[in-house]
Amino acid sequence: MHKSLFPTAEEVTYLDTAAEGLPAPHYAEAFSEYCLAKGRGTPGRAELHAVEAATLALAGRLLGTERTNVAFLSCASEALNLLALSFDWRPGDRAIISDLEFPSNVLPWVRLKEMGVDIVVVPSRQGALREADIIEQITPKTRLVSLSLVSYKTGAYVAGVPRIAAASHKVGAAMSLDVTQALGRCPVCLEGVDYLMSSSFKWLLGPHGLGIVYVAPSFRQQFKPASVGWYSVKDLFSPTRFTSYDLKDGAACLSAGMPNFPSIYVLRRALEFLLQVGVERIFEELKPVVARLRQGLADLGLQLLTPPDRDLASGIVAFAHPQAKEIGAKLARERVIAWAGDGRVRASVHLYNDLADVERYLTILASILQRGSTREKASADTGRSSLETSFEIPANASPLPRSRPEDRNARHKNPSNPSSNKEY
Repeated sequence: MHKSLFPTAEEVTYLDTAAEGLPAPHYAEAFSEYCLAKGRGTPGRAELHAVEAATLALAGRLLGTERTNVAFLSCASEALNLLALSFDWRPGDRAIISDLEFPSNVLPWVRLKEMGVDIVVVPSRQGALREADIIEQITPKTRLVSLSLVSYKTGAYVAGVPRIAAASHKVGAAMSLDVTQALGRCPVCLEGVDYLMSSSFKWLLGPHGLGIVYVAPSFRQQFKPASVGWYSVKDLFSPTRFTSYDLKDGAACLSAGMPNFPSIYVLRRALEFLLQVGVERIFEELKPVVARLRQGLADLGLQLLTPPDRDLASGIVAFAHPQAKEIGAKLARERVIAWAGDGRVRASVHLYNDLADVERYLTILASILQRGSTREKASADTGRSSLETSFEIPANASPLPRSRPEDRNARHKNPSNPSSNKEY
């Protein structure tokens, strides 16, 4: 769709947005704008806060809500931990998650076991969650249901979020939704959602160090954040500040201290770009690309983690493989950047990808698998293990492009450590 605006996407086959999105056009200029405002000292603060307000409004537009319901934290993990710490948990309370959650939506809840809270992990079926399976686990003891709208592992949507939320509300439980693998790429509906968060550095094409958080007005009335600071209160120099405080209205009560202004400047550019292109358009136009990707992997006989139901499709398609890391390293040598580790290989498609990227990925992957199969057979004759022989990287393979000076239009030339198996 917009490959020409992303130099890295033209230099390599970049299929790793689910781990690290390429930055939006002109992101370096946004950093420079921040530096100019910062360079003016305290007189520049008016501009800093104006940009913050404008960016919050853009995030609200993307989510379909008012600016006052949105706040910025440092990351999605902070948002989830703040939520977990803000409940008055009691022994026997229940929190519901799923087995498709990234650790950021697992660890804060596992910690609650120390307080006697029961953590219910709903199992997925064929790579997806079933609405009925989740609702079945909701009881009068349930205090919270916390799910990811799109799974980082399989790419499957959670269908029926409004109905899951309605079932939660019937017993007085809250509905939390992590949309990190959806926002900026797939439609996001706030119906029934009490608390929502997203990282900014993946599909939003933004920087690190920011998390977008939504708090529903109805939930805000009963929500008491576990953290408080000078930036989250209405009057920081209140004459009663040594005895009491009054939190800001809306989601602003979540931000305890000075915001991450440099990242906010960059996120503003990214949100402007995505809103101009249109998330619905991105979602619809890339459907055939995602469908071809999944079908191509199925044709290779791979063990797909992504379910076949197109109604559950997002921008992620993954398959399981015992030698995922070796495959990922080999792909990187061929200038194909995908995530590989934890026994799976994951490709993710965004607005700078097209069918040509998918076909190249499938062709090179087929070659890697074929060579690996041939070497594995040969290893049986020589007595060497398959790990010693499969997916070896040829010495004459083309190296990845090295970083070089960027122009002022933020032409990012080098994918960051594509062979890394870390995922965020």
